[in-house]
Amino acid sequence: MSGIWLYLSRRGRLPLIATFTVLLAMVVVAPGVSARAAVKQFKAAVSPTTAVGQTSGTWTETIQNCGSASAAPCTASSTIGLGTIRIAVPTEFRPIASVTASSPQLRNWTVSYDSVAGTINAYATTGSDKLQPGDALGITFSATPSTCTGTGTFTTSAWGSTPTPGSDPFTIQTAQPTITISGCGVTNGGTVTGPNGQTETVGGGFTGHVIVTFGGNLSCSGDPQWDAGFHLPTQVIITPAGDYVAGSGPKISTSTFDATGDSSFFRICYSTNPDATTGTILQPCYPGNGQPLIDPPCVDKQYRDFTTNKIVITILMPGGDPAKH
Repeated sequence: MSGIWLYLSRRGRLPLIATFTVLLAMVVVAPGVSARAAVKQFKAAVSPTTAVGQTSGTWTETIQNCGSASAAPCTASSTIGLGTIRIAVPTEFRPIASVTASSPQLRNWTVSYDSVAGTINAYATTGSDKLQPGDALGITFSATPSTCTGTGTFTTSAWGSTPTPGSDPFTIQTAQPTITISGCGVTNGGTVTGPNGQTETVGGGFTGHVIVTFGGNLSCSGDPQWDAGFHLPTQVIITPAGDYVAGSGPKISTSTFDATGDSSFFRICYSTNPDATTGTILQPCYPGNGQPLIDPPCVDKQYRDFTTNKIVITILMPGGDPAKH
C-alpha cells in the first residue's frame, strides 16, 4: 500500500509543479514599468532656421513626444509621458536674454536658462503635466548671435522623469535643431569685423539694417582693367534687410584692412547681383580732368593710413538698394 501511495503522490504533485512554473513565467514576462517604457521617442525643430549676427532675434523650438508611428520621423508611439527637456545652447547664441514655454495641450511647464551651464531647462510642473504621446511644447527664446557666419546646433535631450533629468531617457528622431547665421545686421554708421580682422562700416543715412557678410567667389578676371592686385582681401556682401529704409543720398561702404602694399595695388571688383560670380572694376567717383562725377557705384576714397598701417577704401553705393557683392 505504501508503494501505491508514493506513486500516486508523485503523480498528484506534477500538476502543482507545472502550475507553479506557469505562474513564475507570467511574473517574469508581465509588462512592468521597464517594458511599458520601452518606446520613448521625441522630435524637435526650431523656427526660423536663420539668424542675423549681432542682431537680436527670437526663435521657437518645438519638442513633441512621438504619438502615432505614421507621424514621421517617429517610428512608434511613445508609451510614457515626457517630463524633462534640456537644450544645450551653442556659444554663438549665449547668453539667452529671455525664455518662455507654452503647450497647445495646456500642460504646465517651468522653463529657465542656466547661464553657467549654458542650457535651457524645462520640466513638467506635476506628473499630470508631462507631454503625453502626441503632445508638444514650444520653447521660445531670444538672443543676439555674437558671430556673423556659421551655424549653431541646439542639442536637445529629454527624459520621462520630472523635474530633473534622470530616468527614462528619450531618443530624438530628428536631426538636432540648427540655426544658420547669415551675415551681421548693421545700422547706419555701424561697423562689423570679419574673421581676419577686416572691418566694414556702412553709412550715408538710413534707418533699419543692412546685412553684411564676409566671403564669396566674385571674379573680375574678364574685365580689361583686371590685374594681379584687385578686390579686397576678403569679399564683402551687403544687402538691405527687411526693415531697411533708404533715406537720402548714396550709401557709403568703408572697408579697412591690414596693409599689404600701396593702396593703388587694389582694384574693386563689384556687382549688385548677390548670385553673380563675375563683376566689373569700379571707376573713381572723381575721374578728374574736369569730367563729371560718376554716379554710384564708384570708388570714393582709396588710401593707406600710415598711423594705423591700414588700407582704407570707401565706395559710394546706390541709396535705394545699397547692394554690394
